[in-house]
Amino acid sequence: MRCYARPLASNKPGFTLKQKVKTFNRTNVSILLATLLLGILLYVVLSLVAQSIDPEPFTLDTGDTPDNVVPPAIRTRTDLELALGGNVAELNTLLAASIDWYEQRGYLGPLPVLGRIDDSTLLNVYAAIPAGDLLTLAGNGDIAAAQALAELSMSSDNKSPPEAIEWYRQAASYGSVYAMFRLSELLQIFANRQLDVFNSDPVYSARLTELRNNNPLIERDALAWAITGLLAGGLPVAQPELAQNIKKLSTALGEYDTVRACDKASRLLLDLAAERRSRGRLVFSTEPPPLFVSAPRISDVLPCETSLQPIIDTSMCRAISVPGLINPNQTLWRCD
Repeated sequence: MRCYARPLASNKPGFTLKQKVKTFNRTNVSILLATLLLGILLYVVLSLVAQSIDPEPFTLDTGDTPDNVVPPAIRTRTDLELALGGNVAELNTLLAASIDWYEQRGYLGPLPVLGRIDDSTLLNVYAAIPAGDLLTLAGNGDIAAAQALAELSMSSDNKSPPEAIEWYRQAASYGSVYAMFRLSELLQIFANRQLDVFNSDPVYSARLTELRNNNPLIERDALAWAITGLLAGGLPVAQPELAQNIKKLSTALGEYDTVRACDKASRLLLDLAAERRSRGRLVFSTEPPPLFVSAPRISDVLPCETSLQPIIDTSMCRAISVPGLINPNQTLWRCD
């Protein structure tokens, strides 16, 4: 007896089991893809609804860009108002007193955190005063006049690095912390021989060469003046940019020259105090501004031993916690 295989039944003539399975698989794939797309669409819709109901809390301007992500920071008065969230009238009083503190120490340019985005009125006034009158004012102990003459020495056709240094040194003796930092900046510029290729003035080149020959330790002096400004101005002037600059100078000079720069800064501060005393002025005030933003600790900026400390007393200042400000390089301080 012979046995024969019987063909499987199908819904359509010639529809085999293999074809049926293949069709079934295609159907399943289509269903899965449709389900996945529906899920994605549902997620997007729910996310948009959630954001409209509970938006993300407002945070301080981070200054983020696609290519340069900057940590959150207080950069403007608007940021400061958001950080404090208090009485506007009280804030105006605090800001006015703080601006006055910085102006007394030679800061006549923009102070964006404190709400001054342009040069001070005083700086604009002095910029229009004739040089002869500035000489008279500077001779009488006027900080703004001395600083105006220093800048004039570097902006005229007859540029003179030694003269600019002399006038800023004079302003520093009048109590300008800004002048101390400006001296550091100028000395760094004068010491940089790579910038000589951009100078075509033979008179300026000769004066610059003379300055370098008379001071072979010009880079060390640049660090010394930066430290002097930090000792005179204390934590209120200890900005993150200053910390970076001092660290760069200290690293380039090495430990030995950094120690020598700290020693010179201590002597410079004593010399400046003696000069102020000889003019019948207060040596240096130890009072901080009522409100300021700076580095968290003076030790983060000062490269000297702990025995050398700023004269500004911040023991009564307290750090203010700011929601949304997660920046280890910056702290908001209030001093009562």
